[in-house]
Amino acid sequence: MNYYKKDIQQISEISAYIALDKHKNTEHSMIEYKSSGFSPLKLYEAVLQTYLFCGFPATIESLRIFNKIFDKFKFPDHSQKYDFDYLMSEGETNCNLIYKNNYKKLIENMNKFSPDLKEWMILEGYGKVLGRKGLSLPEREIINVTILTARFYKHQLHSHIRGCMNIGVSSKEMSIIIESFNGFINKKNVSKCKLLFKSIIKSP
Repeated sequence: MNYYKKDIQQISEISAYIALDKHKNTEHSMIEYKSSGFSPLKLYEAVLQTYLFCGFPATIESLRIFNKIFDKFKFPDHSQKYDFDYLMSEGETNCNLIYKNNYKKLIENMNKFSPDLKEWMILEGYGKVLGRKGLSLPEREIINVTILTARFYKHQLHSHIRGCMNIGVSSKEMSIIIESFNGFINKKNVSKCKLLFKSIIKSP
């Protein structure tokens, strides 16, 4: 199945610009995205997701740009209350899908780093954010890989490249995705991403 369709390609580019604090590029690419007639909901979801790896300031500034361009956008209904148990369960499910055999190791490591952050990671990251509708889990993971390449956090990038493939992105498509980053991420980071990808392919 092909996940890296034209809308996700453009969303990945926008996500990279957000990660790199390139506001003018972000605005220009959002205008192009709108001109292409792609779903504003998908882009909105992607912008919200950036707070996981870029923080609230970057996301707020990007939403300011988004709302200027998509001034008639209707926000999705979130009348359903946030339920802790549901979000933890959803988070554990999504995290298991992405990490597979490495899930237990991830939880052990995060518990050593910080039990609090481990719980936030499951609840916020994999439950509340990656569990939202509007984008599929593979599409969300592609966005994560894009941002982590732009900012280059080696260990997290390694995990999310592997995560992409664990949830259905083929190695061939993953190679195409990473190669496309040359258009909007500096070549040094893209080259390092390629090396990580090769090491994942070679490992069992």
